[in-house]
Amino acid sequence: MERLRVAVIGRTDRGDWGHAIDELWADAQQPFARTQLLAVADESQAGLVKAAARLSLDASPGVAFRDWQKMLTTVRPDIVAICMRQIDCHAEMAIAAAAAGAKGIFMEKPFVQTRAQADAVIAACQKANTKLSLALVNRHSPAYAAARDLIEDGRIGRVLELRGRGKEDARGGGEDLWVLGCHVLDMMVDLGGTPQWCEAAVTLGGRAITKADAVAGPEGIGLIAGDSLNAVFGLADGPIGFFSSVREAGLKQPNFGLTVVGTKGAIHIRPDQVPHAYLREAPLWRVDKEFSWRPIGPEGLGLEVAAGDPDRQTQRVHWAHLATTDLIDAISADREPETGMYAGRTVVEMTAAIYESALSGTRIEWPLNPLLSSGGNPLG
Repeated sequence: MERLRVAVIGRTDRGDWGHAIDELWADAQQPFARTQLLAVADESQAGLVKAAARLSLDASPGVAFRDWQKMLTTVRPDIVAICMRQIDCHAEMAIAAAAAGAKGIFMEKPFVQTRAQADAVIAACQKANTKLSLALVNRHSPAYAAARDLIEDGRIGRVLELRGRGKEDARGGGEDLWVLGCHVLDMMVDLGGTPQWCEAAVTLGGRAITKADAVAGPEGIGLIAGDSLNAVFGLADGPIGFFSSVREAGLKQPNFGLTVVGTKGAIHIRPDQVPHAYLREAPLWRVDKEFSWRPIGPEGLGLEVAAGDPDRQTQRVHWAHLATTDLIDAISADREPETGMYAGRTVVEMTAAIYESALSGTRIEWPLNPLLSSGGNPLG
């Protein structure tokens, strides 16, 4: 089988190289015997030299490019990795990669700034039959798959609620929703079904936000507002989904996650952590006796938790390997990747619906109304 040719794009000092997404494609481990890293682009000359060295690439012309567009038209890669955390360029780069003939795109999260951008990326990828995968690596964790199997097997009974929170540090509110909430909302939809409606309240200093409160968010996410955000979603499979983020709520990492609440028990998923998920085999409201939270591993229950701090970074790299494997397999099988562009668009829609509901004081129904679905950020 001929190896797929890969090119990576970063922007030093403008989103940099994300969560080391470029290094995934230089890794000698499987599945990367199926790919070959050929080119790198960074508009910063110093950043380009460092990236080429980091990736064991020659920094010569034709391999290292200051202009990512020239790289696409010169190299015509099969896979393009869009690595920067700042998302103001994600849509433009994805559309150009599809137009240049890329078979696959691997993109740092969040996806894009608006529903209109998401639609444009999807249209370009559909036209070129390009598969796009987002680096929502938590959904590729084997422990997450085991937790989902327990839910589907009825281990926690009928699912009633999915409760999500952000990290709730200094980014709490609008920034937390965009930068970290995308992980939680993506898992919420995967486990509870597509959103049907949204009702939300977003406040700043205890009062309801207005458009005048909008400020430019970091990482190219566009306009955001609010230091406290509470949203409720009706999900297609029946449960209610909740997402909340309050600035400086205090617990930081322990807050971040998704709790799936059932009639017989609950499963708590901890993004980016090891162990990744836990099972409680009793309803959350059962407090007359103690019930332990049992860790869930790749094989399900029975995970032995080692003493000391687990090697989270190694595990997350493994999850990222599984995400890239899924993209490669999606190209081969002509299917949608697990965390693909449609999943990304749904998260963008949910984010927009939260602000639209908060600003209008009304329930937002799916499919989104024409003004919201065709436009950009409700705050703008």
